[in-house]
Amino acid sequence: MKTDDKPPIHTATVECLGWTLDRTAGLPKSARFTFGQRLDNLTLDALMLVTRAVFSPRPHKAAHLRELNLLLEQLRVLWRLVEQRGWISRQQLLFVNGRLDEIGRMTGGWLQSLPRE
Repeated sequence: MKTDDKPPIHTATVECLGWTLDRTAGLPKSARFTFGQRLDNLTLDALMLVTRAVFSPRPHKAAHLRELNLLLEQLRVLWRLVEQRGWISRQQLLFVNGRLDEIGRMTGGWLQSLPRE
């Protein structure tokens, strides 16, 4: 599957990962291991779940997408904490939350398109 064959949710998640890696690299050294590493890993996990959902047989897609929804909520909470500590700006929080919401809407739409289990 070529990059341009990937679904929009994959592209949005890859872009969110790039943005996340750029932001977490700039966190204070004292927060890079806890918050930075956790944000990086959760965002990487989100990309892996999207990839699994893309390539999984139809009956297994929903489980990956439900797990992705939980990861997105965890990312929202962590980014809120990072902003509250002044490590990113309010505008950066609004941007990342917008991206996470977009990925969440795509996830929800994909879930609704799948047959009920």
